[in-house]
Amino acid sequence: PLRRGEIREPFATAIVNLVELQKKQDAVLVSVDVPSGWDVDGGDLTGGANFHPDVLISLTAPKLSARQFVGRHYIGGRFLPPALAQRYNSKMPPYEGTSQVIEVS
Repeated sequence: PLRRGEIREPFATAIVNLVELQKKQDAVLVSVDVPSGWDVDGGDLTGGANFHPDVLISLTAPKLSARQFVGRHYIGGRFLPPALAQRYNSKMPPYEGTSQVIEVS
């Protein structure tokens, strides 16, 4: 049986292979929204695989797991309506012109 936080196959093997590629070939790993194997609130659940992408592109706004992220961090999209941002006290970064992406780290 699958335990909470345990990554199912074939994803567990894919994550291990990505980590090996990152180390052996100096590959840059990019994750979109929440890195594979990470909990949206709790962060890295990959255990021994230790999956840490080099770049994170958060969609709309960073998730809580982004607090544990170390690397280049971007926010993509201007999708958060002002009323919703105000409701959750979200302070969105200033986008320049018509840009849809901003680097926050």
